[in-house]
Amino acid sequence: MEEQFVNLPTQELIENLIEEKQFDQLRQLLTNTHPADIADLLDELDPEHALVTFSLLPIEAASEVLDETGSLVRQQLVEQVDDEKLADLLDELPMDDAAEFLQDLPDTISDRLIDLMEPEEAEEVRELLRYEEETAGRLMTRDVAALRRHWTVAETLEYLRSLEDAETLHYLYVVDRNDALIGVVPLRKLILSKADATIESIMARDIVAVPVTIDQEDLADMVSRYDYYAIPIVDHQNRLLGVVTVDDVLDVIEEEVTEDIQRLGGSEPLDQPYFAVSVLQIIRKRIGWLLLLFVASTLSGEVIRLFQHELDVVVALGFFITLITGTGGNAGSQTVATIIRAITLDEVRLSNLGAAWRREVSVGLILGLVMGAVGIARALLWHTGFDVALVVALTLPIVVVWSTTVATVIPVVADRFKIDPTVISGPMIATIVDASGLLIYFLLAKMILDVI
Repeated sequence: MEEQFVNLPTQELIENLIEEKQFDQLRQLLTNTHPADIADLLDELDPEHALVTFSLLPIEAASEVLDETGSLVRQQLVEQVDDEKLADLLDELPMDDAAEFLQDLPDTISDRLIDLMEPEEAEEVRELLRYEEETAGRLMTRDVAALRRHWTVAETLEYLRSLEDAETLHYLYVVDRNDALIGVVPLRKLILSKADATIESIMARDIVAVPVTIDQEDLADMVSRYDYYAIPIVDHQNRLLGVVTVDDVLDVIEEEVTEDIQRLGGSEPLDQPYFAVSVLQIIRKRIGWLLLLFVASTLSGEVIRLFQHELDVVVALGFFITLITGTGGNAGSQTVATIIRAITLDEVRLSNLGAAWRREVSVGLILGLVMGAVGIARALLWHTGFDVALVVALTLPIVVVWSTTVATVIPVVADRFKIDPTVISGPMIATIVDASGLLIYFLLAKMILDVI
């Protein structure tokens, strides 16, 4: 499709054209619109208009739109579009994208669609789906240009002209007679080389390749580290199986970030797109952590009950409970977000935990002193007395330092033991800090008030 995508059609315009049965005009309008923009429009349209719009697309554009659509529209299309047409659309997609589409569907539907696909494409999809989820095998495409070392540049260019389905030609991979990966030739270098030069004479032998079983998050880290547009995938015998391109890696990064955000909110990540998950499944994902946090939150109540006598004697101490817990929780949340991101970027690990802790404690101490100054001013304005104001002023720096310590150490230690730090961060750290912060507050109050 030509890339002249200006004056994008609006939802209102599409609906009007459908109501007026101006299908030829709508078809022409869609021809000049990028598939990703059409997919966004389908998300805005009601199901009936979305289905009509989708039916007007030529098969090549429709396949790309199907790959780009949101979860709700995709589910509607699967339910309403004929299975044979869906299978034809999947045949048009790169097989890694087709496999990704099918893996989110119930097994009965995906098996039915695969059976209706062309035999060659169907077998390739089945092979990709045999690999474990969230591995390079699920992401790779097998449509890759493989060269032989004895070919000349002229022979290679002729071979490339004959290809129809290669996913990417930015890098050309060289294999031996056993299909083992032995070299790589950037397309630019091939074009600039002499016609009679052999591939062996211009190929680079230092190749960054990854095993087919590597986790997709580790794969994304490698692509990001080396700034490659594509990275080759090999088996345990170093045989070239396919490539993973950067567009697939971007999808992985989005997926991993989504999972981390959901975990930081105190919930198990959803396995499927939001609208493809039932209400019951969402409840199951959330109820475990919610109950755990509920039980953990009772620790704060236990601390308050333990110091009930002090609260009865100095009622003003109760005014600052939410201030103490809120400040500690907020400081911990700020720290844990920073530390988890640093862990993800491999900037913070167990070996430099001490340096990270000293840095965060320094920040926490300064912030705590500022909060303490504001706290003592607030206490005096409320006429709680100097003794209570002093307790608040001393508690806030200690609680902030303590919360930054907890939020720094726990994620790093969890990562060291191969536990996703987001699983035990966020609400869990806030809950721990709440209870321990109250304990610090009341212990200081008991000591200071007894002295005064």
